[in-house]
Amino acid sequence: MKAIDIHADDYALSAGASEDILKCIRKGRLDSISVLTNMSCYEKYAELYLKERTSWKKEPLLSVHLNFMEGRALAAREEVPDLIDGRGYFRMGWGKLLLWSFCPWKYGRRKKELKAEIKAQTENFRRCFGQELPLRFDGHQHTQMIPIVYDALLEVIREEGYKVSYIRVTKEPVLPFLKEVSLWKTYRPVNCIKNLLLNILAPVMERKAEKVSGQKPMFLWGVLLSGSMDEKRVRKLLPAMKEQSGKRGRILEILFHPGFSSADELGEEFVSEGANKFYYSEGRRKEFRSVMRVDV
Repeated sequence: MKAIDIHADDYALSAGASEDILKCIRKGRLDSISVLTNMSCYEKYAELYLKERTSWKKEPLLSVHLNFMEGRALAAREEVPDLIDGRGYFRMGWGKLLLWSFCPWKYGRRKKELKAEIKAQTENFRRCFGQELPLRFDGHQHTQMIPIVYDALLEVIREEGYKVSYIRVTKEPVLPFLKEVSLWKTYRPVNCIKNLLLNILAPVMERKAEKVSGQKPMFLWGVLLSGSMDEKRVRKLLPAMKEQSGKRGRILEILFHPGFSSADELGEEFVSEGANKFYYSEGRRKEFRSVMRVDV
């Protein structure tokens, strides 16, 4: 990874989201992207990616965007009964996964199910993008940071002998946000809570990820402004973010969601009403413009 990595999540979420991300790639604006392998448009957009890749100014690094929040499970139904509904779609939430992490009477069985699905999604990625490509992992809605999920992920990596170069650690610096007093009123309280919770979970995850991948320590910028990494605030905070990551000797991954999905694209595999509103929100259009206009 570069010292500053411009990243887009949610490739293959929908046709609209994937087309927007491809526009960013064609302009050479992205260093890395995350790929959802369990959504219905995955095959089409994996094929399109591979078809176009030789024509781009630079090819982004690819990450498996582990998804337990929506879409269809790729593992056999009997392997993941507690993760899915009667139609085979995920019906999960952050709170449930976090609760399972601290319930000894549920932990073992649920971790086994998560391992089956992690392997299935990873193998679907490798089938399309190649068996020899060093793997990178992150999680849809940052679920890779939840203890039961990262324990399952690390066990799958070890048991399958996967070569891994990166696992996202969602650790977002706080000081740049505090210093920019003019922006305090623009921060959403729910995102402040997410920032705090993920930073609490980060130290253990960081130590485990380093042992597996050998990666350098990192910051991820894109939680507190999640859903609206707009050009104005990104430009204002960027110098302080670069300074903070440089002082701490950390890679800075700047996370955007520049892919917009229209409401009529969101079929039955999109099971979360709250998440769906984010997928067709104006914030995603703002993040697309930020990716296309802001230079780091």
